[in-house]
Amino acid sequence: MGAIVPNAVRERKLKIAFGELVGMVGGIEAAASACRVGKSTIARYASLSPADAECFAPVDVVRALEAVTGQSVVTAELANMADGVFTKLPSVTRPADLFAALSDLSREASELTAAICAGFNDGKFCDLDAAKARSECDDVIERAAQMRALLDTIIGDCA
Repeated sequence: MGAIVPNAVRERKLKIAFGELVGMVGGIEAAASACRVGKSTIARYASLSPADAECFAPVDVVRALEAVTGQSVVTAELANMADGVFTKLPSVTRPADLFAALSDLSREASELTAAICAGFNDGKFCDLDAAKARSECDDVIERAAQMRALLDTIIGDCA
């Protein structure tokens, strides 16, 4: 019975994320005009009512709405539910100096290491320490995504 509660909470978070996405699009009517389903169906996908508890948006509907907003709200929640992190690759142009981009990534990784070490200065690593380190970790993930996008601009140049 213990597993039912976490699943219900996760499903509720997913519906809330979808509702946020609909709001970002401009509401139910705007969302319906941007995808293949109608207003009442969109409303059911976002509804927290027990009657709609098992009614979720299909991936093509989520993708269509996320494309309108440029935000991956539901995709990020799905990644979180899968114990992962979603990071959108930024659009970048090829850097003049790939080493400068590598240096930025290395600096962020160094700041993460420093935050973790600072957290242990008092002999224990607490919630506040973990939150600070997590923020630094998010910066490392963002820089790594930028590096990945930069490398994608280079692939195919070697003949």
